[in-house]
Amino acid sequence: MEERQDEEEIVCLDGSFFIDDNYQLTKFTFGSQDIQLFCLHSASTDFDLTGQLVWPGAMLMNDFLSKNVEMLQGCTVIELGSGVGITGILCSRFCHKVVLTDHNEEVLKIIKKNIELHSCPENISPASHRLVAEKLEWGNTDQINEILLKHPGGLRSVGAPEDEIV
Repeated sequence: MEERQDEEEIVCLDGSFFIDDNYQLTKFTFGSQDIQLFCLHSASTDFDLTGQLVWPGAMLMNDFLSKNVEMLQGCTVIELGSGVGITGILCSRFCHKVVLTDHNEEVLKIIKKNIELHSCPENISPASHRLVAEKLEWGNTDQINEILLKHPGGLRSVGAPEDEIV
């Protein structure tokens, strides 16, 4: 049997092949609050990139929060699994400071892009912004402790609608 000279070439695709970063500036309204942010309009094929769009649960949570702003006024809030940051951005209008978190680097990129969109131009230092992004893998005590050290006054939790605001 003759050796096959023209073996099939193996094609390897890097991770960017599967990432959709064609974000669109989209307007959302919750009560009297209008928010524009970059997001996808359909889900990624990668389950780990679900944070690239606004889910119906976030719309419900933000509708609730827009009607109950007194529970947020003056607080420092952490949003767990922020996705594109829509809930944290809404909270930042009433809170002292909001820490938006996600574990995925691609999702953190869009969070940071949306933070830039909503940051005041007079703020020079990122630490002076009301909105900050932090990497947080759920259960990673080192990352949790690092975030807590930066906010010694404590944090209130805001996350997916099944999370409680404490």
